[in-house]
Amino acid sequence: MRRSFSNNVPRMINGFVLTNEQMKEFDVFMQKYGNQPDRVIFREIQRAKNNVSDEVLQQHITNLDHLSQMGGFVTAANKERIAAVRRVLISRNPSFNKKINNQSTVESQYVSGTSLLLWFLILAAIW
Repeated sequence: MRRSFSNNVPRMINGFVLTNEQMKEFDVFMQKYGNQPDRVIFREIQRAKNNVSDEVLQQHITNLDHLSQMGGFVTAANKERIAAVRRVLISRNPSFNKKINNQSTVESQYVSGTSLLLWFLILAAIW
């Protein structure tokens, strides 16, 4: 699926939680992956998810669940893509109904390194 850089939903979502430096990383990432085929994006999601903790992975899944409920921002097609990404994320470990134990650790891991890359890949897969 070709992605349109004129679609600002990922930028808007990231703008709520990321610093200016992280947004610059997002721009570099979108230049690299923004127009890659779905198979490349999903392969990268599969690879990246194996390099984050279960707690961080759970946070991404929880955020996808919340994202899928955002009326006005998420179309039916986006919801289908969210479900597909969620299936890829859950495929690592089916027991993702557990609670996150150490929220501050998860928050610090969530916006750095591989976790940030995984979030960018997730958004690229959806939009």
